[in-house]
Amino acid sequence: METRIETERLILREYQEADWEAVHEYAKLEEILIYENWGPNSEADTIEFIETVMESRNAIPRVSFELAIILKEEEMLIGGCGFRFDTAEKSKGNLGYIINPAYWRSGYATEATKALIEFAAGKLNVKTVEATCDVLNLASQAVLKKCGFFRVKLIKKDIEMKGRFRDTFVYEKNT
Repeated sequence: METRIETERLILREYQEADWEAVHEYAKLEEILIYENWGPNSEADTIEFIETVMESRNAIPRVSFELAIILKEEEMLIGGCGFRFDTAEKSKGNLGYIINPAYWRSGYATEATKALIEFAAGKLNVKTVEATCDVLNLASQAVLKKCGFFRVKLIKKDIEMKGRFRDTFVYEKNT
């Protein structure tokens, strides 16, 4: 079953093979990936990502929902978001999002995140959603707060990445 979620301005849909170029537009940008433990991507990395998420939707049971964020009006892929079940608890999972910087500061990350939470709660019976965030990523922290998340933990020196140890905030929201 294809997952498709519509909001006022966005469509969240399954990735398609042809999406790799639009994804690569932002996945190759080192300057916007400073808070991520992945990237910048080569073209091969981005193609592999698309292939992996397309394959993951065939898993039984399905545990990962990685979706392209499409701007309705322009029919343009502007980012991605995903929900993944916690393998230990079926009523819990985590989410993440990324938006092409050409579309920042328009509320798209907040709109997509709220829709993904509604989907997880309504269609997947998820009770608790978790998200993590680099402590330096103030924009992402603002998105999570707007979506009703509460910071529950700080993990010092959580990940060694890009020449530094990243401190990570953990956020939760009960649905």
